[in-house]
Amino acid sequence: MYRTGLFTNGQYQWQVCALRMSDASKRMLDADRGAKMLLRHMLEGDKELAPEFDAHVGFRYPLAERYVGGSISETQYVLRKLYEGGILLKKYRDKALACPSCLSPIVAVRYLCPFCSSSNIEREAAQEYVVDGLTGPGSESTKDGGASFTSGDGTMNHVESKGVAVGFLCRKCGKGFEKPTCMHNCAKCKLDFTTGEASFIDVCSYVLADDVRNEFDLGALSISPIRNVFVRRNLKTSTPGFLRGRTGSTFSFDLLAKREIAGRDDFVALDLVCSSDPLDTSTVSSFMGKLIDTGPEMGILVVISNLDSAARSLAELYGIKVVEADSTSEAAKRIDQLLEETGR
Repeated sequence: MYRTGLFTNGQYQWQVCALRMSDASKRMLDADRGAKMLLRHMLEGDKELAPEFDAHVGFRYPLAERYVGGSISETQYVLRKLYEGGILLKKYRDKALACPSCLSPIVAVRYLCPFCSSSNIEREAAQEYVVDGLTGPGSESTKDGGASFTSGDGTMNHVESKGVAVGFLCRKCGKGFEKPTCMHNCAKCKLDFTTGEASFIDVCSYVLADDVRNEFDLGALSISPIRNVFVRRNLKTSTPGFLRGRTGSTFSFDLLAKREIAGRDDFVALDLVCSSDPLDTSTVSSFMGKLIDTGPEMGILVVISNLDSAARSLAELYGIKVVEADSTSEAAKRIDQLLEETGR
């Protein structure tokens, strides 16, 4: 297990500037750790972040929330930052009705009587007939599908079935009508408004900008070679992976692998960090903070390209396995050897 010591709490920041990258790619990496994991997934997996409507918060992006690892508002902030930086683009999907005052799409619909504005209305359906050329609803004396019925004065009248008429009846004022008035109520600011007064907002998904996708050197951030090492060794592997800590917080790792030993899970937690300059002790301290809280059996910090001497000493003090390499392919070979040495 790991020695406790100085480590940082809260949001774990990362510093990364991949090697041989264009300005567009560097903009991509000028973000927090969650953004790095999200962008890596978009490059290797799903190419589009689709929105879903939530009755409590409006439109959200569950896939982005999974990789960013923060709250809904934190995820929206990361997406907005990546969009404003030209890294992500918005792709139109639909229009949504929204409050004209605060533009919230969390709107309830109320159907009201057009005469007294009461919501106490009910839907009614009745069979309609044409009796000697006049249309009206059927009654108990009507022979359904027959040719005639006897009126109150005893005369025979010609009857033709027209179909089912649908209408509404207000229980408050007693009046009938064909359709109710539609009134919207904003859950956020409580404003009542009609459809004619409503605003409409774009509902968009997010995709990577073409210049970013074309210019980005995926090799600098791709974790696939490392993941393949764990898969070949029959370890159950997730990229990213999530562990719940002793404090109740859930932490994300770039890779989480596990196997079962004597009825319990043996975890290996791994983070990948890229930098053109030697990384300092803050990188090690941040990683160590997560390890102390979550307690995996092994922690591996993969650094492209290297740590400075103080950070290397700190990692050794904490018992963190550090793999320094020029590429993830090279790192994968060293990790394979490390797993062999530790019996995994």
